[in-house]
Amino acid sequence: MLTEEVLVQKFTTVVKGRCAKVGELLQYCHVELVNSYWGCPPKLIQHFVVFYPNMLFASVNAYKNIFRGVAQDLGISEAVCINATRIIRDPASRLKEKNPILWLELQWVAVPTKKGNWHLDQDLPHSD
Repeated sequence: MLTEEVLVQKFTTVVKGRCAKVGELLQYCHVELVNSYWGCPPKLIQHFVVFYPNMLFASVNAYKNIFRGVAQDLGISEAVCINATRIIRDPASRLKEKNPILWLELQWVAVPTKKGNWHLDQDLPHSD
């Protein structure tokens, strides 16, 4: 069985190969493979999660069918797009306590820095 990191790398490679604009968009996102168990007896269900900054909401939603298609081609049940900015700024979120590493990763995605601000330095890809 392939590791989660390898599957995420394959996902991003295939997405970049299918559509260059979407591959360009993924450099501003964080992609993870999430494992969950459902049913009795428990069955493993995997899905890709694309965490994106609030500024890319329209662009990511325009390409979500490409993400889902690539996930299914790789044998993963689904690809889900989640707004990282909303998760970070949600006062009820317990992500910082439950998964601090993911919380820090989402900080890089959601909260731009003053110097080297990616959304001010260059034009973001848009869905045309």
